Amino acid sequence: MNLFLLATFVYRFANGLLFLAVAWSLVRSGDGGAMPLALSAIGGFVPAVVAAPFARRLLERVDTCKLTLWGIAGLCVCALSFVPLLHVPFAVLATNFVVLSIFFLLEGAWDALLAVIANGLPSAQGDKLNSRQSAATQAGLMLGGLPLGLLIRTGGSAAPFVAAAGLYVIALLLFALPALRRVTKSAQRKNADQTNAARTADSDTQAIKPAWTTLATLALVWPCLTLVNMVMPLVANSQGGGTVEHAAVLDASIGLGMACIGVAYEKLMRLPVRSQKYTILVALVFIPLPFFALLAMSYWLPVLGIAFFLCGVGFGMLRVSVRKQLIATQPAHRVGQIVASCNAYGFPVLALLALLYARSWQLGPFVPLAAFFAIAVIGGATLLGKPVRERIRAGVTTDVG
Repeated sequence: MNLFLLATFVYRFANGLLFLAVAWSLVRSGDGGAMPLALSAIGGFVPAVVAAPFARRLLERVDTCKLTLWGIAGLCVCALSFVPLLHVPFAVLATNFVVLSIFFLLEGAWDALLAVIANGLPSAQGDKLNSRQSAATQAGLMLGGLPLGLLIRTGGSAAPFVAAAGLYVIALLLFALPALRRVTKSAQRKNADQTNAARTADSDTQAIKPAWTTLATLALVWPCLTLVNMVMPLVANSQGGGTVEHAAVLDASIGLGMACIGVAYEKLMRLPVRSQKYTILVALVFIPLPFFALLAMSYWLPVLGIAFFLCGVGFGMLRVSVRKQLIATQPAHRVGQIVASCNAYGFPVLALLALLYARSWQLGPFVPLAAFFAIAVIGGATLLGKPVRERIRAGVTTDVG
């Protein structure tokens, strides 16, 4: 389990470094870089829509471990491909399209792999793996941008891309270790047996159809993350003196918030149901906080860092809780299928919000504020509704694989 968490952290750290390096390259090109950022996000999400109809067969028939290994290798090659193309914005956008194509394919595979391993563990250990994997994911993804400024100053604009490629190689080596391969293979065999048993059982006990609020919450995750990834470099460039360190600090702040709640989640879920409800409510209130701060006060990095940290706490709790609900009530391959489908459902929302924000960002973060407020409200309905809690308890009791 620890090797899987370490491999997750290294992979996500490489993602965080690569994504912020691309965003900073785009935001420094042209008039503030808002429209290139939006086009990059929209173009990168197209593969999620195209691949969604094939996700069911792919995740049922392809070994998720092998798919993950090939995907990471592809990201390594793409990271190195940026180096000779940095001064050609169209080439950067095209390469980033390929990067995000692989990334979104791996999102479904990674969640399926997590579900496979978690379902092979006792319930308490599965919940612990879920929360700690979320912490490793968010810490790696958001902390990855911290060394960007140092790398650019010491090694030039190409250094972050070479460093990201090196991190992908380390992630590949970790996944190739015999100990981790044995864990994933054993979990996959056990999950296959459980899945076959579930298919021969009564259809009512196989899986529970996710509520529309669950699907809507998952569909809004990447539109919201896309917006926050646009907000940070744009605000740092326009109000933070054009220093990449400001963008990296804000990026790290929201990531640390998500990581902290991932670590604390397993303890919070031991609280009485009423206390859990109040904790979730407070966390959800934090989600739109940084955008209120940007509208209500002048730019001040320490306060914005705290606001983004609290936003990360709320957003991270929402993601971990929804994923726990899916793992408890769905077969492992269905978790990946649902994630891939919801990514596709979110594409028109992402495209609309990204273009709106690219056109209006100088007026203030009204578009991100609306998106984060919406996911907080819908996510609250997902997590606090009585039917949802009953589905989670039923799924944990039946231990559907």
